[in-house]
Amino acid sequence: MKPLNRIAVTGLNSPHGIRLVERLLSRGPNLRVIGLDLQRPLRLAGKIDFHALDLTSPTADVVLAERLAAEGVDVLVHMAFRSSPTPDIEEDHELETIGSLHVMNAAAAAKLPRLVVSSTTMLYGARPDNPNYLSESHALRGHPDAHCVQNRVEVENLLADWSARNTATEVTILRSGWVIGPSRGDYVSRFFEAPVIPTVLGFDPLLQLLHEDDLLDVYEESILHSHPGIWNVVGREARPLSTLVALGGKRRLALPSPLLYRMTDFASIEQTGDRPAGFFDYLRYLWVADGESAWAEFGSPLYSTQEAWSSFVASRRG
Repeated sequence: MKPLNRIAVTGLNSPHGIRLVERLLSRGPNLRVIGLDLQRPLRLAGKIDFHALDLTSPTADVVLAERLAAEGVDVLVHMAFRSSPTPDIEEDHELETIGSLHVMNAAAAAKLPRLVVSSTTMLYGARPDNPNYLSESHALRGHPDAHCVQNRVEVENLLADWSARNTATEVTILRSGWVIGPSRGDYVSRFFEAPVIPTVLGFDPLLQLLHEDDLLDVYEESILHSHPGIWNVVGREARPLSTLVALGGKRRLALPSPLLYRMTDFASIEQTGDRPAGFFDYLRYLWVADGESAWAEFGSPLYSTQEAWSSFVASRRG
């Protein structure tokens, strides 16, 4: 196998895209990173080769395939997904689902050796009949009121069919739980920043939280070395929601689900395009993922759920 020296990244401006690239660049001068996004992040100016790419364009697959072949890319990291859902449901679908199809088509045309894809354990869905720990083989039931979750369920289903037909490309899928940390700024982080946390009365589910540095460790390892398959990348030692709220010095406002969903309905649709259940059901029902396989493959995370939460809370106070 030839030495790994050319890595391409879609979704360079994603929450962990810039930090991941900076980590890769620190590996030495022989590693070359090609950034693919609408705009080059200012932090990476002069440090990487950048090519503008709009994955919603009808010709994106052709453009990307030409770039991958011309650069001789060894690994493509696909992270061009929304960090937070938007009210433009159609545009989100174009980027996430159709954009991922363009990536698959380009990878096949360019005979790409390896593809690493960002995913999330939210795809299992938050359901009252979920088992205590959801393995990688568990069905992806998603959530009908969370359109970006549904988009990514569709992506994984398409990717499974594509991978079966394109066996020359090794595929790694990283399903991460909710990620928090000092530099995160997505809708989950914004929700937990508030001094008062609305919750569903009568429910106190276990939550898994993953520190952003632990996620970056797994991404870096999955890029630099071969780790084919699907992996639940989650924090250890899930904790009850009430425990985390109390440890963070926050107040829990528990409301009956009909009242909570009715009170937040307009704001939720205006901000995310989704009904409140698309978020609050994940604070109501169990969706804890089994991380044993990934911990054995990539190593145990440095932060437990509680430690990741404490780090997040301390960063916001600072």
